[in-house]
Amino acid sequence: MDVTPTRVRFLGSGDAFGSGGRFQACIHVRTGDSSVLLDCGASSLIAMRRFGVEPNEIDAILISHLHGDHFGGIPFFILDGQFLSKRDRPLFIGGPPGIEARVRQAQEALFAGSSQTQQNYELRFLEWTDRHPMTMGGISVTPFEVVHASGAPPFALRLELDGKTIAYSGDTEWTNALIDAAQGADLFICEANFYDKKIKFHLDYVTLAARRGELRCKRLVLTHMNAEMLEHLPSLDVEAAEDGTEIAL
Repeated sequence: MDVTPTRVRFLGSGDAFGSGGRFQACIHVRTGDSSVLLDCGASSLIAMRRFGVEPNEIDAILISHLHGDHFGGIPFFILDGQFLSKRDRPLFIGGPPGIEARVRQAQEALFAGSSQTQQNYELRFLEWTDRHPMTMGGISVTPFEVVHASGAPPFALRLELDGKTIAYSGDTEWTNALIDAAQGADLFICEANFYDKKIKFHLDYVTLAARRGELRCKRLVLTHMNAEMLEHLPSLDVEAAEDGTEIAL
């Protein structure tokens, strides 16, 4: 019997500042039955159009933390569903406590009055609780609280789908919660914002490389890299994402 592989596509692999000309954080995870986004940075709808991902195919958007380069694309996504893509099925948005209020504030800041518009489709917000699994879009999601100042608790996310496990760090400095989130994962997607600078709330490659063995994941792919980190990539023995990179599991 043919089994459709789980596919992971990096629609945006950049940092907040578009280093290297990359789109902001947005990762498309697709199985035979489910299609979700891991984060939805401000440039995500553009990235989806660039790489041929139909917004109406997305069952859920899973947000790691409430910074604009990780959730700022949601107001555009909601409007697209209302006026362009003509969405007619539910959209689930999971994120840190306060996710709905922050999205509504962003809607008002970007498109005044839009937060009060009744969508033609069901829009449902759900909040993460540390280490409590939740099913969204047919995928089991377990959040692990990490360390990144963003006005609400930030989370790494562990997805269980079709017998595969995908872990995603979001943005964080080193924390042992990453060990639990990544343990045994078929794929761990991890930020490496800096090469060797120790900057609070973010990971650097040197620290991550030194602790690689503790993660016990089968495959590690780096993302969310600044310009200096991108310059170092050719000399490093490490797998790193680019916009458009696709992985089959």
